[in-house]
Amino acid sequence: MYAGGVLKRVSGLTYDKLKYFVRAGYLEPKKVKKESLYYNDFSEEDVEVIKRAWTLISTHHMRARTAFARAKGQGRAPQLSLNLGDKSDNSD
Repeated sequence: MYAGGVLKRVSGLTYDKLKYFVRAGYLEPKKVKKESLYYNDFSEEDVEVIKRAWTLISTHHMRARTAFARAKGQGRAPQLSLNLGDKSDNSD
């Protein structure tokens, strides 16, 4: 997803802020070349991290570094993950 799609999904985020987050190294989107220009291609995981971090930044006035560290940590928390591949029945 390109920057325009991210901006539509994250309310209040500006292109300049998104560009800053990439340049500062908080995000590492894939680079896609179209003709002579390179564009950032954000994954769904990137968008979710951006949403969580932007909420922390805009609502709680948290610094970007801390917000992205927390947002990335929340995505990897074991209590938030679902194991949909496990078909074992644990109804004892």
